[in-house]
Amino acid sequence: MKKKKAVAAPSTPKPVRVEFILVPTDFSEASFKALRYAARMAEMFSAKVILLYVNEPVAYPDFAAFPLVMEDEKVDRAATERLRTVGEELIGRERLERVIVRHGVPHHEITEAARSLKADLIVISTHGYTGIKHALLGSTAERVVRHAPCPVLTVRDLEREII
Repeated sequence: MKKKKAVAAPSTPKPVRVEFILVPTDFSEASFKALRYAARMAEMFSAKVILLYVNEPVAYPDFAAFPLVMEDEKVDRAATERLRTVGEELIGRERLERVIVRHGVPHHEITEAARSLKADLIVISTHGYTGIKHALLGSTAERVVRHAPCPVLTVRDLEREII
């Protein structure tokens, strides 16, 4: 006769602690919807929000074009200012931890920022492309979900508001 193993009683789940919420934005209406979700979650958890914009490199045929560096600097300054304005408007100064502009492939920069900043949650929008648009454009949100070091909440542009 085999002895049955004792089944351990389920342990009490630890409370969810969310201190930092990373919200990548491309300044689209869909990303502003994700930002509104993040703002409410920040209130609920007494968390801080970090806004991120990724300046994706564009391939140019002339690699010796020095003025392109100056254009990147202008884009960075404009993005930083816009992040601050949008963040203060939709989140509020007390919840906005910081704004960051990074350069590179968006899904990689988002997951690396989450890792280095020790984000507890990423709230990201998805445009909901399917079929050929999805195949051609890919899905940054999908890649972030696959590679993120923390939970990811995806907010679809066409879904109803729950918050």
